[in-house]
Amino acid sequence: MTTRTRCDLPYRGLMLAALLAACSGAAAADEGPAGGPQFTRSQPLGAQIEARKGADATLDLAACVREALAANDLLVAERLKRGELEGRMDQALSTGLPSLDLGGAWTRGRDPSFALDETFGGGGDGGGLFPPAPAGSDPGFAAWVDAVNAGFGSFIPAPGAIPAQTFLNAEVSATWEINPQRILGAVGAARLGLAQQDLQLASVEHGTVESTMAAYYSIIRAAESVQAVRAQLANQRELLEITTLRYELGMATRLDTLQAAVTVANTRPQLAVAEARLRNEGSRLNALMGRRPESPLRIANEQPVELDPLADGAALDLAQQRPELEATALFVDILRRQRQAQVGGRRPYLTLSGAYGYVGRTFDTVFDDGHDSWRATAAVTVPVFDGLLTKGLVDETDARIRRTEAELTGRRREVQVEVLEILANLRLARDLLAAVELNLERSEEVLEESLLMLQLGKTSHLDVLLADANRAEARRNVIDARYTVLTLTASLKRAIGWSPLVPLRDIPGLVAEVER
Repeated sequence: MTTRTRCDLPYRGLMLAALLAACSGAAAADEGPAGGPQFTRSQPLGAQIEARKGADATLDLAACVREALAANDLLVAERLKRGELEGRMDQALSTGLPSLDLGGAWTRGRDPSFALDETFGGGGDGGGLFPPAPAGSDPGFAAWVDAVNAGFGSFIPAPGAIPAQTFLNAEVSATWEINPQRILGAVGAARLGLAQQDLQLASVEHGTVESTMAAYYSIIRAAESVQAVRAQLANQRELLEITTLRYELGMATRLDTLQAAVTVANTRPQLAVAEARLRNEGSRLNALMGRRPESPLRIANEQPVELDPLADGAALDLAQQRPELEATALFVDILRRQRQAQVGGRRPYLTLSGAYGYVGRTFDTVFDDGHDSWRATAAVTVPVFDGLLTKGLVDETDARIRRTEAELTGRRREVQVEVLEILANLRLARDLLAAVELNLERSEEVLEESLLMLQLGKTSHLDVLLADANRAEARRNVIDARYTVLTLTASLKRAIGWSPLVPLRDIPGLVAEVER
């Protein structure tokens, strides 16, 4: 890219000399001044731009992007989402792992149910093994029953005589529910969720890089605008002084002087606005890099304009692989795995459980020999009817799958439209940049000729002022056109799924081959 620089005035000494020469007749109208005037073009914008004063180091574009990728608030929040998904992964794994519990219990209570059971002769004040002999029974049999019951009653107390008892239990128990379809569905969905998060993070990173580059180029544009307005103001002040001198010599009217003064007054606010815009753009870049907005900032003047020819078909194909689209496609797969887990709720499953522990009546006897206890259980559950819960969940997931697929199709079309629009705007911006650069060159030539004519007394200061205003407008157009090309190029790379830092020629198939 060719950078055009503007004609810087001060040219007061040169114009005063020419004016005095014109007044003394030293320069004839048809000859021009001896040797001709030599106007120097202004120096281009410096290699460093101080957006906010006080910075010790100068950051180039790559350094700004690195800071943004490391500390941008939105990126930090997006990275923290991975912790949530890793937690969901652990939850999914829990569906296929057994649970293990340690338990201890202290119980104290009174239970008279044994003494109340008539099977063992209970139900009265004391226990008995047999019920009383019916009336009319053999006296010997009745005497024997009474004797046995009297003897056995000493072992079974009356219900009210049952004392309270204390028991201490300690055990370890494990439960394992084995449902392969539910396990595979839950774990698969969680694993795809992690992959989806990686794609979403890449998409946010690309957007952050694009925003950082736009803010970086905005600082350069603002600095160029400040420089242009300052030079324009200096030119207008010089013209005001020349016009004032011409008025004193009787070669200009008071109206000419007033018009020149008004022009200077109108330009001063433009400079204040341009300087404020530069500071604001520096604050915006600081915020994108995770800094305090008022932090000192100085950047390098880097504006790599890429003008490689682009292949529309390749751009459209690349756009279909951008991270956010791939993330949505993965979400469809996640929903399918979720459906698989839900359907697993209607399939038979196996539950294994077991426990081993000790029991005692005092703390020092809990772990005595013979006080250990254990149990084991294996159960097969065949779900028959759950009140339509599983059917409702599956139907909801099926509907979400169809809706997400439709949204993905629509999003792919929107991406194609976005890429085509960016390509068209970028080509237009490139053409406009070439045109305004040529216009700037021509406007500088016109200004130089107008100044020469003014020296020779063949034009008025208003013509010079108009030529200078045209040159200033042409310079602003170049600044804006270059910024537009730079930002649209970054947007195109992001829109096709690549980092805006990657050169166009490094993106496979994007740069069209030029026929020779």
